[in-house]
Amino acid sequence: MTETSETTTDSSDVVISEDKLRLLFALLFSAPDLVSLDRIRQVLYPEGDDSHSPRQHLDALSEWIAAKELPLNLHQVGSGYRLLTTEDYADVLVASRKSSDKQKLGPATLEVLSLVAYRQPVLKADIDSIRGVKSGSHLRQLLDLRLVSILGRAELPGRPFLYGTTREFLDRFGLRDIKELPESSRLASPAESGVKIEAEVAEPPPQD
Repeated sequence: MTETSETTTDSSDVVISEDKLRLLFALLFSAPDLVSLDRIRQVLYPEGDDSHSPRQHLDALSEWIAAKELPLNLHQVGSGYRLLTTEDYADVLVASRKSSDKQKLGPATLEVLSLVAYRQPVLKADIDSIRGVKSGSHLRQLLDLRLVSILGRAELPGRPFLYGTTREFLDRFGLRDIKELPESSRLASPAESGVKIEAEVAEPPPQD
């Protein structure tokens, strides 16, 4: 048998099991919103055991976090609680968040990506026609994020580019194959669209 370690708070000599502290930590860490005392009580003691109060568990968790030197602090906001990172990591995390924000796709870019996914290989002119506005800037962003690539050129006047999705697109949206898209039967093939594809060539991004 294995022994369960325990944490004792100095203020009231209350002994809290390691399992309860781990469960409370997981609850706070995974919660998208503030966690109330009632919610803590419901999760830790679903059968209604009131031998320890949620505040005693929170005090013990603060000591547990400090003892393990985790870069987190327990904060109370109004009547709820949450875990926040310590200030000594603020600069690094802010820089990381800014980098992540650059990769977020706005509604218009998602619309363009959807059209590429469902109609590939697709021309920019067709995307513009369906949307009723220019799509060059959104295509450039998708190319920069490697969610879309140039498949080649269409055998049409001006030999315009043809666009399609990439392996990064599948990875980002958790797909094994493009056919796993909802209603993937709507995808147009080159034969169906009447467009022939030339070999892919490296070219500048699209212009509006």
